[in-house]
Amino acid sequence: MGWRASTHSDKSTTTDLFEGPTPRHSLLSGRYKQSFAYLTLRTRMPGIMQQIIMRLLSDLPDLVNKYGEEVRKDVKQIVDAVERLKMELNRDRQFLLFHGAEPDKVEWNAFITEMPRPKKSFFRACWLHAECYLYRRIFSFFENSRHLQKYDCFDHLKKEDLMLSEMAMSALARATRGLAKSYDAFSKLLRINLWGNHFEMQIGAFRFTEEDSKDDINVLVKVADIDRILLVDDTTLIWNCLVLASKSSGNRIVDFICDNGGFEFFTDMLLLEYMVDNNLATQVRLHVKAIPWYISDVTRADIEWTLDFLTGHRDECLSALGKKWTHMMNTQKIVIAPTSYFWTGPQPYFVMVESDIELYRLLTTSKLAIFKGDLNYRKLLGDFIWDSTEEFITCLRGFRPTNICALRTVKCEVVCGLSEGLADSLLKNDHNWMISGNYGVIQYTDSLKCSCALPGVDSSEKNTRMPGMVVPPSERSTLTPNHP
Repeated sequence: MGWRASTHSDKSTTTDLFEGPTPRHSLLSGRYKQSFAYLTLRTRMPGIMQQIIMRLLSDLPDLVNKYGEEVRKDVKQIVDAVERLKMELNRDRQFLLFHGAEPDKVEWNAFITEMPRPKKSFFRACWLHAECYLYRRIFSFFENSRHLQKYDCFDHLKKEDLMLSEMAMSALARATRGLAKSYDAFSKLLRINLWGNHFEMQIGAFRFTEEDSKDDINVLVKVADIDRILLVDDTTLIWNCLVLASKSSGNRIVDFICDNGGFEFFTDMLLLEYMVDNNLATQVRLHVKAIPWYISDVTRADIEWTLDFLTGHRDECLSALGKKWTHMMNTQKIVIAPTSYFWTGPQPYFVMVESDIELYRLLTTSKLAIFKGDLNYRKLLGDFIWDSTEEFITCLRGFRPTNICALRTVKCEVVCGLSEGLADSLLKNDHNWMISGNYGVIQYTDSLKCSCALPGVDSSEKNTRMPGMVVPPSERSTLTPNHP
């Protein structure tokens, strides 16, 4: 199936696993039994692999109709391979090299070979490495089959997520038509985008009053904020970055490093459409996954299906939106960036300049790179438990191809940029705050790290702003009474 065992012994023991949580200033790892990493590797990943097997077997009649009886052999081989991978994970075996048709096998094999042997097994490796390796191995079974090289075992979940979100999509589509170019509108869209994973559930539970309209963006942002807490909000700095860029001539590109498909991608597109329509960007580049990834991550095929689904929708507003977004793609206002396997590799982003210089150079041509979701955040911070008060820019460890924004709901122990004492206060009131998904951050750092967060403006001129810019809360007390 495209891989084979090393000639070295792959046995490992669990004697070096620890009962406690992951200590500060260390990599996330399944070694710590009170960590979310351990829970994921011990319980969640085996469950996901079992669901893949069940999905394949349930699809078997349709696959036989499409490919003929020979596909049964593919399915059996893949099911057996997934079962073996479950066993390897359960026994904390050493990672194996790739030897099949994987386009990125050279990079993966170099990474695995260079890993220290004590950290080359599932529970003792960095969690990021172990998780990425698992998903990469899973898809390698399909890549090396005869008929199912492009089979996405997660596509039904992404499609169902979108189809079950029609009420929320319809409301948001109507509420976002004709929004003015303003910081207020932008900040609302950013909040809705941040909490996109929860929105469909929340709109169903929200108690609308007689005065509330489902077509009102102000009401919908209240829906998005139900029981959600924003721990860091750099929206003003992001807005100012875009406004400053809009005053310059030439192309103003925004790179958007995608996370999930389904309804979340729909909210991504609402935000990106707004940026293009209001001249905050002349083009948006979507960076998607080259292969099915982390269950719900969006691929090129998912985008194409989403646009077709919306275009053919019975709701006139959604259909018009699908046609508009398709036109934006056709006219290259929004484009899918060239495929890069770096996004499905195990490396943190601070090594991009060494491991994929072309991708790094591409990002340097944009005015802003927006990294969406928990996995992108983990890769930005290297899956390392920093002090919660450490500056965002410090945790990027030199990764500064352009101005950077992170939109992330907190789902694991990696976080930075919090105010002093906030993490301790949260822990007292909510023991699971780091994995609940109820807390989020909107973080920003500019590539030049000017103290006023406006590239090219001297710090002595921090009160000199261009029309349309917004004063960050941290600076408002320093302004003169007459300053806007």
